[in-house]
Amino acid sequence: MTVKFTCLCFLFFSVVNSVVNFQTTLPVIGVIITLPNGDILGQADSAYSGKTYYTFQKIPYAAPPVGDLRFKAPVPPDNWDGLLNATYLDVICYQQTVDPTEQSEDCLYINIYTPDLPNEDHEVSIPVLLYIYGGGFTEGHAMQYRRGPEYLIDYDIVIVTFNYRLGAFGFLSTEDTVIPGNTGLKDQQLAIQWVHTNIHLFGGDPDRITIVGESAGGASVGHHLLNKNSEGLFRAAIMESGTAINPWTLQRNSKATAFALGALLNSTFEDIDDTEVLLEYLLTVPAEELNQASGQLSGWAPVIEVEHEDAFITQKMYGLLLAGDFVQVPVLMGINSEESLYDAGDLDSLRATLEFYDNYPQLLVPVDLSIHLDDENKETFGLNIRQIYCGDEKFADNLPAGVRFNSDTSFTRAAIRCAEIKKQFVDVFFYQFSYDGVLGNVSISIEGAEHVAHAEELRYIWRTTRDHYDNSDISQFPPEDALTQHRMLTLWTNFVKNLNPTPEEIDLLQNVTWPTVSSGGVQDFLYLDIGENLEVKNHPKGDSYVGWLELYAMLGSDDFDTF
Repeated sequence: MTVKFTCLCFLFFSVVNSVVNFQTTLPVIGVIITLPNGDILGQADSAYSGKTYYTFQKIPYAAPPVGDLRFKAPVPPDNWDGLLNATYLDVICYQQTVDPTEQSEDCLYINIYTPDLPNEDHEVSIPVLLYIYGGGFTEGHAMQYRRGPEYLIDYDIVIVTFNYRLGAFGFLSTEDTVIPGNTGLKDQQLAIQWVHTNIHLFGGDPDRITIVGESAGGASVGHHLLNKNSEGLFRAAIMESGTAINPWTLQRNSKATAFALGALLNSTFEDIDDTEVLLEYLLTVPAEELNQASGQLSGWAPVIEVEHEDAFITQKMYGLLLAGDFVQVPVLMGINSEESLYDAGDLDSLRATLEFYDNYPQLLVPVDLSIHLDDENKETFGLNIRQIYCGDEKFADNLPAGVRFNSDTSFTRAAIRCAEIKKQFVDVFFYQFSYDGVLGNVSISIEGAEHVAHAEELRYIWRTTRDHYDNSDISQFPPEDALTQHRMLTLWTNFVKNLNPTPEEIDLLQNVTWPTVSSGGVQDFLYLDIGENLEVKNHPKGDSYVGWLELYAMLGSDDFDTF
């Protein structure tokens, strides 16, 4: 193991394929680590608290997925000569919502943030939090977390972030072996393998890795739990507002979408059904044009692949869960109290959508249910779904009910069901984040619905300056927000360290012991409500969830892919 410390003042060093003149007027502690592929240069940094930690950014964990590697599973990177500059991060994978100058097809890089480093005289073995960003499989990137670990690092864990391919680059599939799909998930899996192999060089313990994700990141974590090749790569998982059985985590009719993409770029593909020809053409399209066309289509997500050697998943996710056919590690997972609260930010648009549902109630039926019903029964089921939320009213006359429906059908229902199934096999700690603070940065409210929207909890865990929002100075927020942040960071990192978010009673956590879902009676579903106080409660979203279970049970079948 080689770890060298050096001052970066007026230091000249070589980088792959180039030479960089690195100058600074202030002394900066540089750190050189030898990886199997070559030497990298990181640097010391200072956390919000003043704690020193070490950062290593833009380390290649895969070869650039360009040329013939586009749409293919990632492969390990080549070795490099000289010293690789890992003191900065300046690239993201292609997407629509950020500065195009930062985007590249060559984007598969990993970043390590560690509170301590080993050397010949100093053994270090620290638990690891490996984070997978969300963004609906079409956006998100590790650059948004460049300074993000500054709060987590104070809790003495190693933090890892990385980029993975998105949109068509990550999830195009022709439903055969020509473009089998799921390259984004396969990027993630290679990154996890890379961490398991190399994290000891950064002071991390390869036997104490927890994979963590939010929204599409949480769904990705769920998919890795369903892939038996993940066995032994991590020892625990955290899923925030996303699982592998949420309805939006499965791309159906992916071949039609692939040819629709081809037709957007070349009209001849309106009449062609040859996947080899499509691949040959798409490999010639400049990345910028492919990205622009990809943004005109929706639904990019994982697929159930045909059987082949490199397939990521080939069976229905819901069935795998029911059978216990998944990587059985402890799980911390949960929801925010009103995931779809953003819908109430435009009441006119919300009312128009709900009026459409009132006129066509069959559209309320989730796809996984819909394929089991004929048209007449779909309408009946739709009316039964509305009954759960509105009674005899219409949605257009009860907008909060519409918000609650959207929250449940997009996020909540699947998360609760996933936990309900997993609790039969592993320890599951379930939460509802209900704290409505300034730090969450959402001011939308509507009477009759809850108050905490999708992704608000992230701002209590990560430092971020995205979208003109800055939580880099916690002292500028109410003390109750800072207290909630301290609690969240303690609970999450306790789980990473101990596989238990409350290993002992402490005043900060109001001496609460967070029970597993299954630790009550057979019919119980215990969870922690994280609000102004920490409270153990039973049956999240009880009334609406029970209504959904009854509807699913009416079909007399468990042959679903999502829930």
